[in-house]
Amino acid sequence: MNFTIVKSMRLFEEVSRQIGEQIQSGRLLPGEKLPNERDLASTFAVSRHVVREALRSLESLGQIELRKGAAGGAFVANGGPQPLTKIMQGMVAVGGVDLEQLTEARLAIETAVIRAACDAADEAGLAALDANIDEAERQTLAGHSTLKTQINVHFHILVAELTGNPILIMMMRSLMSILSDFIAEFGSVMGVDVIRSRRRFMKHMRARNAERAAGEMESHLKILHQHYLDAAAQAARTRGKLNG
Repeated sequence: MNFTIVKSMRLFEEVSRQIGEQIQSGRLLPGEKLPNERDLASTFAVSRHVVREALRSLESLGQIELRKGAAGGAFVANGGPQPLTKIMQGMVAVGGVDLEQLTEARLAIETAVIRAACDAADEAGLAALDANIDEAERQTLAGHSTLKTQINVHFHILVAELTGNPILIMMMRSLMSILSDFIAEFGSVMGVDVIRSRRRFMKHMRARNAERAAGEMESHLKILHQHYLDAAAQAARTRGKLNG
């Protein structure tokens, strides 16, 4: 593990980012135990409170598990990058997937996921979705753009997990990994409007109205798609000016 001293104003975000990168890169493996809070605080040169907040945020993203008891601590969650994810990331890297295709795939797959989730969801699963929305709202209002975006992306994985179908879960994780690559390139493009859409979505989920829940998600994804098209166009114009 190679961590660096944190100097960011948003300390817990930077701590969670560094640990998250170690997990995504495979330097921290599924099931591996992280150093304790005191050691992490010393390594990052931050307080234990900052470390604790960072670990909670990583737990909300599904990247680590916090276990209690004598043998407890922070452990890397199981379910690292799947072969499908790696293949799709490779396609993006060589220009084989564009934003239009990503949105088209998401519309098809998320509709199927939502219908299955609506039938299978229990109260604990729905409560996890509510908690995700609450946390995303807190981070949005606090101006923590990177963290709120990660939480918003993880929402879709939580919905897929409600289905109990490992294939749908794997496909959603792969799609969200590709989406994260686009976000890294163009930045976060939405704010509290996501939260409002999520609240409407949950109202339909709790009513077991799969059609309306899917319709709300479809509307959100189409708006998001247009925002990213606009961001991509702006980035292209900026590059053109710099190169001109």
